[in-house]
Amino acid sequence: MTTITDSTQDAAPTAGMVVIGNEILSGKTEDTNAPYLCRELRFLGVDLQRILTIPDDFDLIAASVRDFSESFTWVFTSGGIGPTHDDLTIPAIASGFGVPVVKEPRLEEALRTHYQGRLTEEHLRMALLPQGSELIEVSGLSYPQIIFRNIFILPGVPELFRYKFNGIKNRFSGTPIVLRQVYLKADEGSIARLLKTTAENHPDVLIGSYPSFFREEYSVKVTLEARAGEAVGSALDELQGRLNEVAAKVVKVT
Repeated sequence: MTTITDSTQDAAPTAGMVVIGNEILSGKTEDTNAPYLCRELRFLGVDLQRILTIPDDFDLIAASVRDFSESFTWVFTSGGIGPTHDDLTIPAIASGFGVPVVKEPRLEEALRTHYQGRLTEEHLRMALLPQGSELIEVSGLSYPQIIFRNIFILPGVPELFRYKFNGIKNRFSGTPIVLRQVYLKADEGSIARLLKTTAENHPDVLIGSYPSFFREEYSVKVTLEARAGEAVGSALDELQGRLNEVAAKVVKVT
């Protein structure tokens, strides 16, 4: 259960992520890029509001990325930018915005240097970009990061995804989110009313309650989050006082 009325987050930078690949939806490959991006953006103070996983479908990629671009400050895509027939992200994004796909000489040179005598026409597909794209050099990689408008087009390979994001994450700066966590021995239903009251009294704080059924050390974890540490501290003080009213045992506070 999550109770949210956080007016301070309205002006914060927002993000959406589009994960692309039949292999994710079929279960052949586990997506680890989305959880990683969630953690990184939260640390940076960026509000990741939506994650969408879609197949390698040209029209769906085009429509989804365009919609996300209009809805969020930044968009991150994962997957579909290799040399094979099912790598559709680049041409689909270009189509979604009504721009042509163009060959980028810097990318072509990087590909020729990397593959040398092994270069094929299929490899050269990775030198194509939506017209108007920007390239950012990433230290340690010969292949730069692609940005089109507010869309960061990232590879699906987890190691490359993380390396490239680390190379550009200084671009994403907001007010970091302060998180406090309260671990309880309590029934979630018995604390639901006091959580609601605390949330109403502290509308700038996001309060979440997460039961655990298979842990001996605690049965409920309550989280309090906001971009102002004072607000979180005030809400935490009230919550701890109210927990005493229902005899909930606080195991630890972090």
